[in-house]
Amino acid sequence: MSSGSTTDPQLPHLRPEVQRIIATGKMGAAAPVGSTVSAVLLTAISLTMLWLSFTPVECAPLAWIALVPLCQLLRLRTLPRFTLPGVWMISVIWAVVTLQWMRLGHPAMYLALLTLGIYVGFYIPIFLWVCRRCICGGLPLWLTVPVVWTALDLARAYLLTGFSWYYLGHTQYRWLSLIQISDITGAYGVTFLVAMVSGAIAEQIPAAWLRRWNLDVSDIDNLQSRRYPLAIALLAVALCCLYGFARKTAPDKFPQGPAFALIQGNFTPEIKHDSGMTLTRFRTHDTLTRSSVRLQPDFIVWPETMFSWPEQSAAEGVTDKDILSQIPADVVRDYGNQAAVLAEPFRRREVQSRLANDSQACGAAIVMGLEAMVAQKDRLRVYNSAAFARPDLGYSGRYDKIHRVIFGEYIPLKDIFPWLTDLTPFGANFGIDAGNTPMLFEYAGVRIAPLICFEDTVPHLVRRMAAQRDTNGLECDVLVNLTNDAWFRGSSELDQHLITSAFRAVETRMPMVRCVNGGVSAFIDGNGQIREPEQILVMKEPVEGLNPPLTEVQGMRDPATGFWRRQFSGIIFGHAPLDPRTSPYVQFGDWFAGLCLLAMAAFLTKSFIRGT
Repeated sequence: MSSGSTTDPQLPHLRPEVQRIIATGKMGAAAPVGSTVSAVLLTAISLTMLWLSFTPVECAPLAWIALVPLCQLLRLRTLPRFTLPGVWMISVIWAVVTLQWMRLGHPAMYLALLTLGIYVGFYIPIFLWVCRRCICGGLPLWLTVPVVWTALDLARAYLLTGFSWYYLGHTQYRWLSLIQISDITGAYGVTFLVAMVSGAIAEQIPAAWLRRWNLDVSDIDNLQSRRYPLAIALLAVALCCLYGFARKTAPDKFPQGPAFALIQGNFTPEIKHDSGMTLTRFRTHDTLTRSSVRLQPDFIVWPETMFSWPEQSAAEGVTDKDILSQIPADVVRDYGNQAAVLAEPFRRREVQSRLANDSQACGAAIVMGLEAMVAQKDRLRVYNSAAFARPDLGYSGRYDKIHRVIFGEYIPLKDIFPWLTDLTPFGANFGIDAGNTPMLFEYAGVRIAPLICFEDTVPHLVRRMAAQRDTNGLECDVLVNLTNDAWFRGSSELDQHLITSAFRAVETRMPMVRCVNGGVSAFIDGNGQIREPEQILVMKEPVEGLNPPLTEVQGMRDPATGFWRRQFSGIIFGHAPLDPRTSPYVQFGDWFAGLCLLAMAAFLTKSFIRGT
C-alpha cells in the first residue's frame, strides 16, 4: 500500500471509505490543539467580516457571508476541546473593538467598555451551543442559524435594560427595498434574511475543506440536496425586495409636514462643570435660535441637556421644609436664617416661564433638552427631559426619559456594590431617575413624540411611543430625537446611532427628526431614507457679536471626508415628510422575533428529550 493511503491495513474487512473515516477521526484526536485553533480562527474570520460590515467601514455585502466560517462549527460532529472558551475570548475582543467609541467619553469608561464587551461577547458562544442543540433537535442548519441569531438579538434587546445595537440587519440600511419588511417584522426580519443566506451558503462548503483544518466533520457531503436551502433563502430575499418595492413611497410623494429648525451645537461634555463655557453654550444655542426665526419654523429643537439650567419644580403637597430636607445639610447651614431662599427656585418656575417667552418671541413651538429636578416628599428626583412650549399656550409639559443608559445614566446594584460607581466618570451620587410615561406634544395640528439619547435605538420603546394617541384619538405624526453624541468625539458611534434610528422610522412608518449635539442631525422619512435638509447653516466659532455670520453648505455628507457632517454648530432646517401609511409592527410588535425565540426553545427542548 502506498504511503499516502488513508486506509488501515489492520482493518482489511472494512470498506475503504469507512477506513478513511476512522483514519480521519484518529488524526483529529491526535491533533486537538490544531483543531481548536482552527475553530477559533474560523470564528475570528467571521467576526472580522462582521466588523467590516458595520461602521466605520460599512462593507454591507460582507454581512451576507460573515457567519459562513462560524457556521462551519455547526457541521462538526464534536467541537474541539476548549472551543467555546476560545470563541468567547475572540468574541470579547471583537465586541471591545466594535464598541471602542465608549472609551472616548472619559478614561473611566474603559472599564465600562470591557464590561459591556464581556457581556456582548457571550452571545457568540451561546449562539454556537444553542444552534448545535437545535440541530440535534431536528432543525436544519440553514434555518437554525437565522432562528437562533434573531432570537438572541431579541433577548439582547431586553436583558439588562437592552442593547439593540449592531444587528445584522442594520448593515443593509442603504438597501431600501429590502428593509421595508421592517414595518412587519421589525429590523429582526432583515437580520433573519441575512443570517439565513449565511446559513445556506455555509452548507455549500465541501466537507473536505474542513477536514484539511483538522475538524471533525461528517463525511456525508451531498451538495446537490443542499442547494435547495440556498435557493429558498435567495427566493425569500427576492420576495421581501418585491414587497419593499411595492410598499416604498417615492421621496417626493410624502405630504409636507411641519418645518423644523434643529439647533445643533458642538460642545464636549467637559464644559458641563465649566461655568464660563456654560454661558458660551447657552449663548451659541440662543443665537442660533434667534437666527432660525427668519426661516419660519413651526418647531425649534435643542439637543439633549443643552439648556444650561435645570427646570425646577415641586410636586403637589411638598412644603419648603420638605425641599430643604433634600438639600445638603452644609449648604442649608451656610444660609442660616435665609435658608428658605433655597426653596424659591422650585416655586418660581423660572425656566418654564423663560421657555414660554422664547416660544412666543420666536413664533414657534420649542422642544428643549434639559435636566429636570422635581422635589417630592421622599427625595429630590432628577430626570433627563424634553420640555415643550408653544407660542399660544406657553409651557405645555415635559417628557422624562424612560430608557436609561446603563453605566451612562445609572449603575445597577450600586447600593449593594458601591465600587460600581468607579465604572463611570461621575461621583457616588451619580444617576438619574427614570420617567414612566410617554408623551405627545401637539402644535399646529401635528403631534410629535420626543425620544432622548439612545431611546431611538430601542425598537419596543419607539413602538410604544408611536402607538400613543392623544385625547382625541389621533396618533403621533413625527418622532423627534434629542441626543448628545459629543461624548464620542466624531467616532463611528455617530454613524451607527443614525443608521439604527433609521430602522425605527421604517418600523413605525413615521418620519424621525434628530437634533444632535456634536453628532449628525438629520431628517429620516418613513422609508428609512436619510434625506437632504433644505438648508444647512454653519456658524463660525467662537461666536462673535450678536448676529454672527452663518455659512450655507450643501449636502449631508462632507465632500472632504465622505462622512456625514458632524461636530459643528449651526442650523439644520427642513420639513418633516409625513407618512400616511400604517405599520403592522406598531400594532403587533415583536411577533416575528418572538416566534424565533419560541422555535429556539422548542427545538432546544426536543434535543434534550432526545438525549442528544
